[in-house]
Amino acid sequence: MANHKKDGNILAIRRSDQYKTVDELIEKSQPNSVYYTLLFISAFIITAGILVSNAAVVTGGMLLTPILTPVLLIALGITSGELGSVHGAFYLVFKSALVVVASGLILAFLFGSTNTLFVVDDSVRTAALYFIVAIASGVAGTFAWARKDVLEIMPGVAIAVSLVPPLSLIGIGLSTLDFGLARFNFLIFLFNLLGIIAGSLVVFSLLKFSSTKKEVHEKVEEAEREKDNR
Repeated sequence: MANHKKDGNILAIRRSDQYKTVDELIEKSQPNSVYYTLLFISAFIITAGILVSNAAVVTGGMLLTPILTPVLLIALGITSGELGSVHGAFYLVFKSALVVVASGLILAFLFGSTNTLFVVDDSVRTAALYFIVAIASGVAGTFAWARKDVLEIMPGVAIAVSLVPPLSLIGIGLSTLDFGLARFNFLIFLFNLLGIIAGSLVVFSLLKFSSTKKEVHEKVEEAEREKDNR
């Protein structure tokens, strides 16, 4: 049958690949030591890159950050109707955001800020463009997770997903009492978050992940049991 084999149709996906995507997204979105280690490392690298105005360092940090997976899990939970996973993923994103903001605040407080930060125009146009990029990133990232034959695009998606740099700039803004910088980058982060979720929702819906509610529920419960047993 067409839905059990990969062909020229980009929306054709095996049921087994749907299950694998569910398993991997939930597994990679667990708040364990691996997740937080990568988050701390990426946050410090990105903040340091911003403070020294080195785009290559910032890009390297964006390749390490694990924050995209719980955002995609939010979209998967909404698509499948499994709201338990949505609540847990939102909470993880919230905690992750606090970690990055705190990292930016600490580094900027210790080493000081400069006048050459990567600051974009504080305008509706800029926010709208970030939102468009975020939607495209959500679409590409979800396809990469669900269709393993395009998995090689993930590094590019990681770079395009601009979630951590705005959070780092919020921390830097708070450390220097530049509340305008902090407020604008909070809006950029929010637009990016909503855009990624929106793009991911479209792809998960087109790939018919709405039928995976049972699998998502069982995997979430399994993850919760494993966490309780540690």
